[in-house]
Amino acid sequence: MYQEKLKQVQNELTQTEKVIVEFFEKHSLEARSFTSYQLADRLNIGQSTIIRFSKKLGYRSFRELLEDLSISLTEEKVKEEIVVNEGTSSTNQKIIQQYQKMAELTLEFNPPQVIDQTVSALRNARKIMVFGFGNSNLFAEYISNQWLKMGLDSFCSANSHIIFSMLSQFGPQDVLFLISESGETPEILKAARIAGHQNVTVIAMTRIQKNRLHGYSDIVLKTVNYETNTRLNAMTLRCSQLCLLDMIYLNLYKTDFEYYEKIIAESEKLLDYKYNG
Repeated sequence: MYQEKLKQVQNELTQTEKVIVEFFEKHSLEARSFTSYQLADRLNIGQSTIIRFSKKLGYRSFRELLEDLSISLTEEKVKEEIVVNEGTSSTNQKIIQQYQKMAELTLEFNPPQVIDQTVSALRNARKIMVFGFGNSNLFAEYISNQWLKMGLDSFCSANSHIIFSMLSQFGPQDVLFLISESGETPEILKAARIAGHQNVTVIAMTRIQKNRLHGYSDIVLKTVNYETNTRLNAMTLRCSQLCLLDMIYLNLYKTDFEYYEKIIAESEKLLDYKYNG
């Protein structure tokens, strides 16, 4: 998973960290036997830089990074880019491989305590506002509808002016759930600032790479995206987002299984009556 983790933070590596990456690429076999001190000495950089680099990639320690690097070396290299002239079977296998990696990375970058904090905030919220701008709005609506079925007081709108107006009536007992892959969308950032002024709990679903939305959020749910030369990268992002949603939804369900099961059953019964009368 070393290469996949590296892809997620590639654009925010410092020059010194790029030196570490280059060394691993050229001397990966040799690097496996190094301590962080030995590597720092070899590259003439600070040992703390080695440790920070390991943490940035999501490893608990430099030793854990090396263990993953060793596994990567022994695994068979698989060409993962989807090409026009390949067979259907090859394409399908590559999609499964990439989705599996996305799910594993999403799990690694979102530890249980983050999911538990999210579940607690949603469960105890008086009102929940879900907001995604542009392409993220459809997913925001989907999330809001799932929580409505569970009996949560959830609301979603594509109109940013409505969102801003409603947020002015929110307070510490409410939650704003934001979806933004870039974490830099002006409308999303404005909503986060208003929520912060109102002491509203802000939960953000956004990319791993540091962005301004991270700074405005109380809880950050980190999505991963597998960059490819095809449109598959958009689909792998959705895979990561759906993994997170299921983690939240099912862990919330578990907190009071009988209650939520009853609420969902009643909701489905009402919908069935409404449309099948």
